[in-house]
Amino acid sequence: MKWYDLFSNFYDNSLEKLYFGSRKRAAELLDISNGQNVLDVACGTGANFKHLIKDHSNFTLYGMDFSAGMLNKAKLNVEKNQWQNIHLFQADARNLTIETIQEYTHKKIKFDRIICVLGLSVIPDWELVLSNLVELLNPNGKIVIVDVYASKRTFNTWLVEKIAKADLNRKIADVLQLKTSNFHLEYLPVKESKVGGKLFVAVGTKM
Repeated sequence: MKWYDLFSNFYDNSLEKLYFGSRKRAAELLDISNGQNVLDVACGTGANFKHLIKDHSNFTLYGMDFSAGMLNKAKLNVEKNQWQNIHLFQADARNLTIETIQEYTHKKIKFDRIICVLGLSVIPDWELVLSNLVELLNPNGKIVIVDVYASKRTFNTWLVEKIAKADLNRKIADVLQLKTSNFHLEYLPVKESKVGGKLFVAVGTKM
């Protein structure tokens, strides 16, 4: 994750305009209610936070990332906006279980909502991670994923994969559909040449 520690220094300036709309749409579909516990997996610099909080902050948001550099930027983002309901912790997404969440947060909790934007195309053992995330949800809890899938490979697919250390051939939405109910899939209006494939948002509810 040393690359993402470095990437954190220019991530927002280089990519935030491109993914702003997808983060906003993901937050809408997450449909957070007061009193809920929300987990932002691979939260990066905290680019999702402003969309999740919107006009209220009567819920608890946990942001985790494996990159210390990304988390440092997220911490600055939280401090700048004086958000009191956001808690950050560093972890390997492959180790996210009820027991490890308790170690990180000092609370034995499950989550009502989980969001992961552009994380599962990068994280190793992503199918295991996705299974663990669904397990971390309360009954009827909702998970929203934004990522990219390359149905056909192009030079831009290869380029994005090199820059982001990603694999855009992962069928993330298909696996989410198998593991959840009330599945919903949208393709977002971003040119494939910009992101290396089709940018999508997928939603599922714990069965």
